[in-house]
Amino acid sequence: MTLNINCKKNCISFKENENKIYGIDVSHYQNTHSKVDFQKLLNNKNPKISFIYIRATMGKDGVDLAFKENFKNAKKNGIKVGLYHYYRPNENSIEQFENFVKNVDKIGELPPVIDVEKMGDFGAKNLRQGISTFLNLMEKKYKKKPIIYSPQKFYNLYLRTHFSEYPIWIARQSGIKEFPESNQLKKEPVLFDQKCPLIWQYSGTGKVAGIEGFVDLNVANQIFW
Repeated sequence: MTLNINCKKNCISFKENENKIYGIDVSHYQNTHSKVDFQKLLNNKNPKISFIYIRATMGKDGVDLAFKENFKNAKKNGIKVGLYHYYRPNENSIEQFENFVKNVDKIGELPPVIDVEKMGDFGAKNLRQGISTFLNLMEKKYKKKPIIYSPQKFYNLYLRTHFSEYPIWIARQSGIKEFPESNQLKKEPVLFDQKCPLIWQYSGTGKVAGIEGFVDLNVANQIFW
């Protein structure tokens, strides 16, 4: 099958959209040096942070060490919050969902997210079946359409043309570590199936007030909660 990746997409450009909003996603890695200071984070100017995704669980038995504290403090400071689950492809999808539900009381204002980055040992078809099961259970439980997070290359190789009914959060990072260049929007995502991402993770080396070290920076073309 020939893929025409040069045809014009009908997606709104993140760079050109004057109404875009910015967010971050965090896990216990951001708490390695010190706790996230959400009051300072809200005062960050470049970019202004409007939402945050927090890792809650991983696989069938993992719980992020900073999840509950990050969630509590983000809510306390009035920032829009969502939770994500890191999907382990070699583990049972139902058990992974049960791990999420067991450890999560409230999911916040944002749609829940499944983070899919690795193939595993059982092939693409098995991976997609597991993802589908997880998404169906999550949507039934929380009455919200979940979002699929994936790196651009992984999505184009294994997920494209599937899960068309679900919003996509795509990682295409610049890799630049020097601030302020690390916080700038660079090459936008290119999805071979012409799907328009809801969120673009444009930097994995961002710098914001209230967090020591790097943080993932994200942009959305509109409010999605």
